Amino acid sequence: MIMKNQIIIKILAAIIITAFILLFAPIVSSCTHKLSFGDLTICGEIDMVTFAPLEIRNSFDVGVEKIFATISVSGTKAEDIWEFTWINVNTGEIIADSTGRYLEEGSGYIEGYLSNYIVPAQEGGIIGEPGNYRVDFYHNSQLISSAGFIIESPELEITGVVLSSEIDEASQPTAVTESFYPDDIIYTLLRLNCQIEGETVGVKWYRGEDELLGQKEFTIDKDYYLPDYIVFEITNDELWPVDSYRVEVFHNGLLDDEYCFKVVEVEKEVPDATFSLGNVYQNEEYKFSVCYPDDWKSEEKSEEKKSEAGLEVDFIPAYDNINVIIHMRVLKEGHFPSEENYSNFSDQLLNGLVASNDTPDVKKSESTGEVGDVIYRQINYHYPGEDKDGWDVDLIFINRSNMLYLFLKVSDVYYQEFADKVYKKMLGSLSFD
Repeated sequence: MIMKNQIIIKILAAIIITAFILLFAPIVSSCTHKLSFGDLTICGEIDMVTFAPLEIRNSFDVGVEKIFATISVSGTKAEDIWEFTWINVNTGEIIADSTGRYLEEGSGYIEGYLSNYIVPAQEGGIIGEPGNYRVDFYHNSQLISSAGFIIESPELEITGVVLSSEIDEASQPTAVTESFYPDDIIYTLLRLNCQIEGETVGVKWYRGEDELLGQKEFTIDKDYYLPDYIVFEITNDELWPVDSYRVEVFHNGLLDDEYCFKVVEVEKEVPDATFSLGNVYQNEEYKFSVCYPDDWKSEEKSEEKKSEAGLEVDFIPAYDNINVIIHMRVLKEGHFPSEENYSNFSDQLLNGLVASNDTPDVKKSESTGEVGDVIYRQINYHYPGEDKDGWDVDLIFINRSNMLYLFLKVSDVYYQEFADKVYKKMLGSLSFD
């Protein structure tokens, strides 16, 4: 499992703080003014018309974006000094401090509400970690009133799950999808509203409904109070089979939800084979020659594996991921069947080429054709398979000069069109001495 190294953002004294002197009235200096203060009040909002405190409370969620401290004042002089000090009671740390004159310019006496508020130090942060806090209000350096409030510890929730084939350096998903390729890593990202030390989250993943493939669990090792991802990297020992899958998501061992995904066949572009290099296989003993594609190779059976029945040669692509082979076999007289037995003979050969006994949906067809002066008989076997995992086999019979020239093409369904073009060009180039 991959998890970012997160650091709790501490609240600094540089937190944005704004003081509101909401109502003031200069009073004639000959009058007597009694200095008085109301109670310091903590609230979530203020009335923007009367500037009175609203949403009076002493408890806030950890994600709160603004907390106000408000006090009514009367008889203060314009040049008097106010101060608000915000303190984390649990640690003794002053998280913010703000001070100023009741009226920056002018003189006289002030009556109305004085407010101060605190917000996160940076966008996307929090005001403070869960715990007990206090606000102290001072007038001319004299403590006038204090008020306490609590930032509540949140309950961990899985707020969403994202599946992605890629993540960036910050462990954020960059290729969100529900369809993956067989060689993909499947990143399962659990979106949490917060992280609480000691709690666990985990995943189990299945092929189909019931085939459990694996499971992982992570125990959170420290608190973190902002939304973020926990990332599970799901891999398979081999390529993922094309199929449907599901992921179960757990919180503290209890099933939270499940999500489905599928693995699909890779859609590759298969360029046509080229014949520009003039590759020619020629055999004087069996009196024929044939061209084969650039970057392919021809391989005859080794001396110890050669048969008295005749010649065997394979034409093989240079790249292992191209599932195609062209095979040519020349059988001497006495080692090949009569024309009316070509079909049965093909069935026997097929069993040596592919596992056809386990594929009851194989379709067989027969036809004849001609290329130049070459007349041939063609027998085709096609198995579509499931999710394009089938195969296609062509056998071409050419009876000439008391020998049977047998041309075979074997490919999977994905490369069938590519293979057909190759063997037809090779067949068209076939010549006899």
